[in-house]
Amino acid sequence: MLDLGAIVRGGKLGDSRRNERVLEIVSGIVQGHASATHGTAGADKEVPWAHAMGAYRFFDNDDVALPRLYGMVDQALLELVLPDERCYIVHDFSCIDYATHSKKADRIQIINGRSIGYDLYSALVLNARGQPLGPVVQELRTEHGCLSSESDEPLPFESHLQQVERAIDAARQKLPGRERVHLADREFDDVHLQRWIARTEDKFVIRVQHLSRRVRNFVGHERKIGDLIATIPLVPAGTVERKGERYRVYRGETPVQLFAPARRGITASKTRGTKQPRPQPGPTLSLRLVIAELRNTSTNDVLRWALLTNLDDPIEEVVQAYLWRWRVERLFYLVKVGFRLEQWRQATGERIARRLALSSLAAMVIYQLQAAEGRKDIDATLKVVATLGGWLNRKKQPIGPIVLMRGIQILLSTLAAIERFGVDGLRSMAKQLGLGFALPKRPARRFAAIKRDV
Repeated sequence: MLDLGAIVRGGKLGDSRRNERVLEIVSGIVQGHASATHGTAGADKEVPWAHAMGAYRFFDNDDVALPRLYGMVDQALLELVLPDERCYIVHDFSCIDYATHSKKADRIQIINGRSIGYDLYSALVLNARGQPLGPVVQELRTEHGCLSSESDEPLPFESHLQQVERAIDAARQKLPGRERVHLADREFDDVHLQRWIARTEDKFVIRVQHLSRRVRNFVGHERKIGDLIATIPLVPAGTVERKGERYRVYRGETPVQLFAPARRGITASKTRGTKQPRPQPGPTLSLRLVIAELRNTSTNDVLRWALLTNLDDPIEEVVQAYLWRWRVERLFYLVKVGFRLEQWRQATGERIARRLALSSLAAMVIYQLQAAEGRKDIDATLKVVATLGGWLNRKKQPIGPIVLMRGIQILLSTLAAIERFGVDGLRSMAKQLGLGFALPKRPARRFAAIKRDV
């Protein structure tokens, strides 16, 4: 299990008191912070306002640079991904909506101009089994540039593709000696990016977006990817259930070569007085074009993914790797819903970015507990805590990070209240408030059954 305390206390923040403040804030986040402040006001806090003000000063401290805060995340990742092991790095971005937070003066237009807030880019590391570990790079784009885990100063924003390339280089430095496989959806289907990854000798699985791009097939003929896909024979590969529907799985592949110049930044429409970049020639890439189809057994609807990869893995493992891409979406869900990112009241992107760095440490703690499901020494206890947080203990429903965090919050708050007031004292307070009718008389059967296993 990850020893977060040792990692944080060994952080290079220039002052041991800052390290202790980080540990206190992360502890508050894991316990379930109040969105209006910066930490938790649980039963064990005698001076929650002082705690909130201490966190406020920390997030407002310009001497606390983002690379130093994320250095603790980097150290944790080094311990979780051992040398020579494979890890997957999932790239994506999400819009942070702060339309109602008028005091945040450095917001930008997001969601194609329909709202205002910040743009969050994350490169989430998964282990070889597809379990999330934590972000190797994060960047928050504001009016002043990208507040990056890789720089003390804001970086200029050109495109999300450039952010991915920056993250690829950073991952190579932070996770040396590991096999790194990059996963991305079709908005990252870019020839220059694919050549960039291949240059680093990393691997990738990227969904195809540009079906009109010309490639060479296995006999050297040039064809559009869309036309080539129609000729690939697909073979049955079992069935899967998705959103309550049953699908038949079909797969196929063919070797291809990318030879055309990269056309990043070149658009079909030209504006008078502007100069478009020239196509960028590059080396020919030999890749695999992998097709996966899900055919609905009742409605005949078809879901199709076309993937480009330089992996040598069996086709089913390539498809599985791409399916793990959605876990970065769950990271965004965790910080938005679990940590209430879009309710944070810090007035600048710099403060938001520092709080986000510590939330990443908290997410790593939750992920480590989530990954412990099935371990004999902890599984029964983990299920009790998850059930407290609302998990229904269904066979096909794994323990999610948010129900686990809610369960931890209830567990720690209950423990703090009992140690401070005692069980009889708590019962007495409930009766004085007229809540005697709601006092539990005996544990529910499902709790009692689980309790025997702990």
